[in-house]
Amino acid sequence: MNIICCHGVMSPEQDWNTRTYNELKGWKNWLQFYAEFEHDVLVQLPRFPHAHAALMKYSEWEKIMDNQDINEDTVLIGHSAGGGFVLKYMSLHPEIKVKQIVLVAPWLDIENFQPFGFYKGTDLTKDIVSQTKLGVDLMYSGDDDSYILSSCDAIIKNMPKVNVHKFADRGHFVTPQLPEIMQIIKF
Repeated sequence: MNIICCHGVMSPEQDWNTRTYNELKGWKNWLQFYAEFEHDVLVQLPRFPHAHAALMKYSEWEKIMDNQDINEDTVLIGHSAGGGFVLKYMSLHPEIKVKQIVLVAPWLDIENFQPFGFYKGTDLTKDIVSQTKLGVDLMYSGDDDSYILSSCDAIIKNMPKVNVHKFADRGHFVTPQLPEIMQIIKF
């Protein structure tokens, strides 16, 4: 088994100047340590280019993803923009089969903010769940921003087989640790 965890939007300082970006502050690095130490599972944390919301280009992210080790034993995790990216990637690549998909506060840009059409072509009506062995899990919190909640509503409406894990007070899951995800990932 391996895990590929796709990050979301970064501020310009994080995206353009890697010296100011401290990856050790987020739950993705905590997950990497925990999964590798406790479960002997490789966690890949690909770094996507131009990760500022106004500059994201799907083709650039897709090239990075195409170079990851994705197979039927892979758990794909996407946080925020990374969650929306995972959904688009899988909807455009029906030949790819994975073990599980975990979406953490995914963003699909329902409001069409992103100028390069990063999410255009995402087809939630495709049976993405059938591309997994163990299903698609959606984690979100009712106190997140409205654009995240509208994305989650669209996922729930169009993907009725998704396993929903709703929290009340976790915001956008920008914490140093995310122990709840360990209950959701099927090791």
